[in-house]
Amino acid sequence: MPKVQSSKYLIFNIQYSIFIVYSFLLSAYCLLLSCNNSSHTGVVQSPMAKIEEADPYILVNIKLVEIENEDIELFLKRCKWKIKQTDSGLRYEVTKKGIGKNFEKGEKVTLEYVIWLLNGEKIYSSKDDGVKKFVIEKSEEISGLHEAVQLMSRGAEARLIIPSHLAYGATGDGNRIAPYKTLIMKIMING
Repeated sequence: MPKVQSSKYLIFNIQYSIFIVYSFLLSAYCLLLSCNNSSHTGVVQSPMAKIEEADPYILVNIKLVEIENEDIELFLKRCKWKIKQTDSGLRYEVTKKGIGKNFEKGEKVTLEYVIWLLNGEKIYSSKDDGVKKFVIEKSEEISGLHEAVQLMSRGAEARLIIPSHLAYGATGDGNRIAPYKTLIMKIMING
């Protein structure tokens, strides 16, 4: 009988010891994490510092976006357009107001358009290539066009500057638009 009690006692001691060791390790881990927190030291690390340590492909893309934005700003300065910019980077100017409320996700839209590159080269137009008919945010049109149409209503006209990340990006359209090209669009919404 005494052996049973001593083995129970031994098992209890082992379990208790493991609990104490795990508790100590967990406490030490939490302490190390808290020492690594910049809010305790008063030193705030810039988000750009983490980007500098990032993958080289990310750094190249960041640089490409910066260069593209500089080109867009030079274009705007030359043209003197009264342009607005959304959080995504889409730039637009409604040149003719439409009627009714703005389009919403899921609505069907038909529009006439002309597309140029920043250098003035005309790429596509509805006169040559047909009107665009699509469902907002449910079709394969470029995301910049989906966003722009939702800022407009029936009968509206606008000028758009669509950066490559909202257009055809790193691949181009496989036809007339090369990779990383900013698009200038004039659109007229029929409904």
